[in-house]
Amino acid sequence: MVVASAPGTLYSIAPDHRAVYQWQGRDMAWTPIGGPTERILAGGAGVFAVSAHDKRLLGYSGTPGNWTPVSEPGADFAISGTRLYRLAQDHTGVYRWNGTGTSWTKIGGPAGRLYGGGAGLFATDPRDGRIFRYDTAREIWTYVGTDGATFAVSDTRLYGLSPDRSQVFQWDGTGSDWTLIGGHAQDLYAGPADLFATSPDHGTFLRYARTPQFWDPVSEAGAEFAVTADHIYRLAPDHSAIYQAPSNGAATWTKISGPAATLITSR
Repeated sequence: MVVASAPGTLYSIAPDHRAVYQWQGRDMAWTPIGGPTERILAGGAGVFAVSAHDKRLLGYSGTPGNWTPVSEPGADFAISGTRLYRLAQDHTGVYRWNGTGTSWTKIGGPAGRLYGGGAGLFATDPRDGRIFRYDTAREIWTYVGTDGATFAVSDTRLYGLSPDRSQVFQWDGTGSDWTLIGGHAQDLYAGPADLFATSPDHGTFLRYARTPQFWDPVSEAGAEFAVTADHIYRLAPDHSAIYQAPSNGAATWTKISGPAATLITSR
C-alpha cells in the first residue's frame, strides 16, 4: 500500500543517490526512508522514487525501507491531486495509475513532458511543444497554449516561460489566453499559491507580487529551490547544504542539512 504524503513534507536525495531522506521538521532531523534513487515525487497520490537500479517507479508504504513497484520505467512522471501519471518511456502515451499494484490506464497519446499540480495535469506536444490540459471529467485533452522553455503548476494556476526565456506568462484559466506577468527568467518554481523565478544574471530567487511585472527578491542564488505553504527551501549552488526560510517573506535562513543531490516537497 502506498500512503499519501502530507502537504509540505520535504525529501532529499543523498549526493551519491544511494539514499532518500525525509525531513522531520519538529525534531530538526532527517530520517532515511529508502535506497538508491534517481528522482522523488510526492503528493496526495503518495511518495514515489525512480529506482537507480532499474529505473522502475517504487511507492513508499510509510515505513522506512518498505517500497513496492508501481510502474515500469517512464520518460516522465507527474502528480496532480491524488493522481499519479506516467509518460511512456518512448513518449508514445500518457497513463494514469489505478492506485494499486502496477495497474495503469492509458489516457493520452504522444507527449514530450508532463507537468502536474493542483491546477491539473498538463502535457506538451512532442513535435511543436504546444501545451494541453487533461480534462478529468470529460477525459479529453484541451489546447491551452503554445510552446515554452518550461512550465510550472501551482494549486490554482499554470505558468509558462517563453522559449527564449525573455517573458513569463500566466494562463488565464480558460481557452488559450495568457497574461504577461514578468520579464527574463531562468527557471520557474510554483508553490501552492505563489510563483517564483530565478533571474538569468545572478540566479536571484524572486517572488511574483501578483501584479504584472512586479517581483520581490527572496533569496540569493541556489542550485534549486522548493516551496510549500509555510517554507521555502534552498539547495546551495555547490549542493553542500539545504537551507530553510519562512514563506512569509522573512529573510531568515537556517541550515537544516548537509550535502544533497536534489530536494522535493510534497504538494
